[in-house]
Amino acid sequence: PRSVIVAPAPFKARSMAIRAIGVLLLCAAPGAADRHVARPHVADPGSAAVAAPGANATTSRREHPVLQRVRQQCDAITECYCIRRTPCGWCGSLGKGMVGTQDGPLDAAHCPDWVAWPDDCPTFRCAEGEYAEALWVLQCGWLTALCFVVWLVTYCWRESLRAKYLEVPEVEALAMEVGSMMLSQNTSNSEEPSSVALSYVRRQLYDLLGAKRTYASFRKALHCPQEERLLEGAGRPYEQNLSELSVDPGETIDTSRVGPHRLTATVQVGLQWRTALGATLVTSTFLMFMSSLFILFLRVCARRLGQDEYATIALLTKELGAIVTSLQNGVSFLLSFYALNRIAWFWQVMSACFKVQGRAHDLGMICGAGAKRATEDDWKARYTFYRYIMLGFFFGLQPFTPKLRFVGYGPLMKCGLLEPSEAELLKGAHRGPCPVMESWIAAWIELHLTGEARQQGFHALRELRGAIGGIGDLIDQRAPVSFESLLYVTVFALCLILPFGPSHIEYENRQLVMQHPHCATVLGIAVMCTFYLSLLHMLRHLQAPFDDIGAPNDALCPVALMNSTERKL
Repeated sequence: PRSVIVAPAPFKARSMAIRAIGVLLLCAAPGAADRHVARPHVADPGSAAVAAPGANATTSRREHPVLQRVRQQCDAITECYCIRRTPCGWCGSLGKGMVGTQDGPLDAAHCPDWVAWPDDCPTFRCAEGEYAEALWVLQCGWLTALCFVVWLVTYCWRESLRAKYLEVPEVEALAMEVGSMMLSQNTSNSEEPSSVALSYVRRQLYDLLGAKRTYASFRKALHCPQEERLLEGAGRPYEQNLSELSVDPGETIDTSRVGPHRLTATVQVGLQWRTALGATLVTSTFLMFMSSLFILFLRVCARRLGQDEYATIALLTKELGAIVTSLQNGVSFLLSFYALNRIAWFWQVMSACFKVQGRAHDLGMICGAGAKRATEDDWKARYTFYRYIMLGFFFGLQPFTPKLRFVGYGPLMKCGLLEPSEAELLKGAHRGPCPVMESWIAAWIELHLTGEARQQGFHALRELRGAIGGIGDLIDQRAPVSFESLLYVTVFALCLILPFGPSHIEYENRQLVMQHPHCATVLGIAVMCTFYLSLLHMLRHLQAPFDDIGAPNDALCPVALMNSTERKL
């Protein structure tokens, strides 16, 4: 070789070596000096040195046997891309493979569309056998088929969970009734709930409404038998955590030990019904399937289309990738800012409920110690005050807790917390029963307490009213509509465009696009979509922190606080 003009690309190394062997064989052929064989220009290392144009038949008969086999191999080529891994080139006007250099074939006078490298072929098709095309389709389509199966299995699995946990066909009627029972002045004055709502109440609120309160049991105090006492605790704690959700029913929770199964248990909890990860898994796997389908489309285009057509598709995909990058920057800022604030807000709501419980305990302590203890009327007054505190606690949280909205005055009278005469008075309330209960508690303090106990009682009542009102104020704190709409639109737009703008793919390199399945890219898109959609799902359900119908694992359970307060009173 006299000079090397361009360094070969990695995919041309093998073809370069093969063509270099052809050059050496031609130069070493017998009588090469007498025939004045034109040595090829080595600017393209893959060129093949053969006899110069115009060589006679006698010269051709004295070619090296290996070179003759090279010519035969080139003559057998019927498609341009078949010149890969061979020392041949392609003449488009003649439609055949030929031996030649980078400048053109040696066996033809002129070939205007000469292709010396397989990368320059208009299409990347090469029928190397009877089943070559079918094998290539199988190689390209296995990832798409696998993603489709994963999405289908996930969809069927989630539907089985829906039937298991929501007890279809009750769920639709229940959801419609929950949506219709919005906060209004007639929350507790509404008609009796349907059978679906009553069955739901019996299952979920048995620990609150299952026990019968009587004055006789209250009067026995510490001497009350076990069968007459209140239930030990709620069916679920005030807030659930991973340690409580990751164990089987009946298993003892040991929070001091973290076993090797922690990751497995955490994933099991994350995939439960209505958990953020599990709720978005169907959508994420569907987007993964769409991404694999788009990758398959790119690979087919890289193989079938011409250079100009594929360049247009590659440019469009790169532009979609640029849009994805821009949206990711915006989504990262909006989500991080909004998520941190909403989590802090959720903890404030949790603390506000603890404050309500503490003020109820203060009232019970002050009034229990400040009232007289001698007569039967004093004990009856304490029993009335105990009912008032529990009713104030209940009516204060009822507007924010969906399952408490099903409870009218009837179940409260059956469990002994409300008297029929009191229910008639509450039905005429202008703003609901909670302000009426606060007035009754204030009247009781004024009537039965004196001196410092009365002042402390009114102080505790004022703090109780402020704590209950603070919960409503916190729940009413929402982000501006423009911000929430911008956040939702941005996240949904990113998740929709992400499968069609995958990153870390060299679209200009058609061989890379065509030959590799890009499994990591498809999996990365599924992970990103799962993260964004799960976070958005969690933030949406945090707007209703006591909604254990929409988010049973993340919602707070104020009934647990009520039961704890009632046992203490």
